[in-house]
Amino acid sequence: MHRRLVFLLVLFLLADTLPVGAQVRRIVVYSALPDLETTLIHREFTRRTGIPVEALSVAAAGTLAARIRAEKDRPRADVFVGGSADFHAPLAREGLLLPYRSPVAREARINPAFLDRDGYWHGWYLGVLSIILNTERWEREMAPRRVPKPATWDDLLRPEFRGQFIMPSPVTTGAGFIFVAGQIFRLGEDRAWAYLRELNRNVAQYTPTAPGTIALLERGEAIVAMMWAHEGIGARRLRFAPLEVIVPPDTAFEIGAVSILRGGPNPQGARAYVDFLMTRTPQDINARYGFRYPVRPDVPPPAGAPPFESVKFVRYDREWAIENMSRIRERWSREIGR
Repeated sequence: MHRRLVFLLVLFLLADTLPVGAQVRRIVVYSALPDLETTLIHREFTRRTGIPVEALSVAAAGTLAARIRAEKDRPRADVFVGGSADFHAPLAREGLLLPYRSPVAREARINPAFLDRDGYWHGWYLGVLSIILNTERWEREMAPRRVPKPATWDDLLRPEFRGQFIMPSPVTTGAGFIFVAGQIFRLGEDRAWAYLRELNRNVAQYTPTAPGTIALLERGEAIVAMMWAHEGIGARRLRFAPLEVIVPPDTAFEIGAVSILRGGPNPQGARAYVDFLMTRTPQDINARYGFRYPVRPDVPPPAGAPPFESVKFVRYDREWAIENMSRIRERWSREIGR
């Protein structure tokens, strides 16, 4: 009897200290990436670490950030992945993220500009804003009228695009917010809001998710869109969608981030997840299937995308954009109201 009690005590202690099963070791990830990239990356993570992943995929970083805030008293997830750093940084300021500095990022010599200086988020991919056309509708409706293809952001104001332009919402998506902030940096605040009010006359719809914009454009429900270049390239190469991607000057880019939620069930597993995203394999998966730019210099860029260094970017002050995010969204609701 005495031996049995000792044996049970040892088992109890081991169960409390060792990851003996999936129930103990799993991590929960809130992912703003599409299902394909999420699934492939998580499958490889589990294969390499033995840690199972339970994922909730919602292709709207703003929606996931709102969920994280709603669960702050009892976090249900360990990791927030995908979406611009503009959505992760406010969570850090609210005390909802756990700082961590991945040694893998340092070993990979990732540009410090793509990493939070306080360790609250790690950038692991980059996305560039672009103009995307439905080529079938363009050739049928615009080309016969000799309408030139839009090459700049200002070209989107043309009256020919009335009711034929779509873009992601600045309230729920990083693409929409970064576009609005990019216009402020390009034009100055007053001129930017005048531009956005005029552009609103051409807008048929502001979609709640970024993939929603590309889906509508693919179906021909609009002719022109503002969207991530990688979404258009991916739809064209993987689904043979009739889309053309145009990267205008003075565009902006996102730093796609990953962060660890403070108070999550498995912080050790979350740190292993961040370390994994800093390695070559997940960034290569993201470049191959998501057509996003990797931050690691030793991972090839996505096929069909212009070299990142060749793109002409606006001077985007990310800290200012993050600091003013709530104010910009409030003004958007007042002045645009859609």
